[in-house]
Amino acid sequence: MTGSIHFFKFCFFAALFAQDIVEDEKKSPKSTSYVLQKTAKKYFIGLPLRTDNTEAHTAIPAHWGRFYSENVLAKIPKRLNGDVLAVYTEYEKDHTKPYTMILGCETASLDEIPEGLVGIEIPAARYAVFTSNGPHPDALIQIWQSVWNGDLDRSFTADFELYPAQFDPVKNPQAKVFIAID
Repeated sequence: MTGSIHFFKFCFFAALFAQDIVEDEKKSPKSTSYVLQKTAKKYFIGLPLRTDNTEAHTAIPAHWGRFYSENVLAKIPKRLNGDVLAVYTEYEKDHTKPYTMILGCETASLDEIPEGLVGIEIPAARYAVFTSNGPHPDALIQIWQSVWNGDLDRSFTADFELYPAQFDPVKNPQAKVFIAID
């Protein structure tokens, strides 16, 4: 667990859900390659943080630290798996304005939401899915910069980072970034 906390202290940004349909691979002139994927409706419970990209470089790593130090995963009922998700939602406008980042996991329902956590329903949607390849968190930062500077027609509804249960920032640093598109 100490390795996870260490990783998240240095993580600039920290999403995915299984059982999705991959359409095809694309490469934008201004971004790294991605695949298009449709996802089913999901239930998600986690620890919220309201922030923006001017303070995210300090707020988000601190939020990851809180997530692990308070053992938030153990508080979430009806988890579907061991994956950790970072969901970016409630955008005021786009990536330059405030948004909510929620750390948690996919659940079977929203029937029980522990105090201090939030539950959201993520509607079925279409995503551009990027896979980080390379040292963490540098590869993830590169994906986000590519998204911000790219030409995706983003919906700004809910974006995700997925850290699979077997994720390790040194030995297995691969994560996925799902960007909701219109």
